[in-house]
Amino acid sequence: MTRIYERQTDALFARALKNNPGFARTFLTVVGESTTNSIIALSTQTQHRSSDHGGSTDLEITHADGSILLVENKIDAGYSVTRSGDAQPERYRASVSTLIASGVRAASVLLAPEIYLRGSRHTTAFDHQVSYESLRPALTGPDLALLDAAIAQAETPYDPEPNSASAAFFAEYEEFARQHFPEVVIKHNPNGNGVRPTGSRTIYFVSKAMLRDYAGIPRPRVSVQTRDMNAPSASAKLMLGGWGTLAARAPAPDSLKALGAYLRPAGQSLGIVIDTPRLDTQASFTPQIDAVREGLRAINDLREWWNSFGGEMANWHALASGTNK
Repeated sequence: MTRIYERQTDALFARALKNNPGFARTFLTVVGESTTNSIIALSTQTQHRSSDHGGSTDLEITHADGSILLVENKIDAGYSVTRSGDAQPERYRASVSTLIASGVRAASVLLAPEIYLRGSRHTTAFDHQVSYESLRPALTGPDLALLDAAIAQAETPYDPEPNSASAAFFAEYEEFARQHFPEVVIKHNPNGNGVRPTGSRTIYFVSKAMLRDYAGIPRPRVSVQTRDMNAPSASAKLMLGGWGTLAARAPAPDSLKALGAYLRPAGQSLGIVIDTPRLDTQASFTPQIDAVREGLRAINDLREWWNSFGGEMANWHALASGTNK
């Protein structure tokens, strides 16, 4: 079965809440909100409101009466912990408290398959619990098929089989980056106890810690591919969500070309890419240090370019989408 990722159901729920009135009514009913208290704004990956806690909410929903719902969406993954030790349930609780203290009625929602809600020890940390199954009647076609696939996945959750070679490679890569490229910040291993499965071939970075924000431009995701099954070369890249279909519609900015970088689709995202040497996560790290260094240098070059010239992508998007007329 093809694995379903939470970002896919994030997008499904955001799309349905915006464009499917029946789904929005069902969701509001399950949460206990009046269906007349319509949704007037919805954002994804919004920074938590408490100044003492990092991380972001999956969905932030604003109602007509000004009240806010902060939604955490789960399929089968555990709760994440920030580098400062903040667990997800605590971050949501702190954000709700901050909003309430400022005079805004707010609540948190855990959205997940029934089996996840029944099995999680932290369900009650959220003000409301909404099961995927309760929302099924309001969906049809591909959206319903995706939801059902996620429900089925939750019943047989992903359990990465440890691979000692992968674990050693990633650990040495992170230590090398920490020593030689302190400007880049690698994400924590999502699997406990340093486990890395054989199929782990991507190093993800903390974009918030590395890249500045620009108005009207999505914050890029940042990664190094040790190998890429969908491209002839491994790569370092920044990925702008939702812009992938525009990749060929406008030339890359000259400042980006000067890096030796180019644009190409990366799934639904626009990849800002520098080709890098392929790395073998099953082989010894030390003989590959020059290739590792080249990939990290490429990521750092992209970081520096973005922080100086990333705003040019707003003009690029206008040109590519035909809105600069």
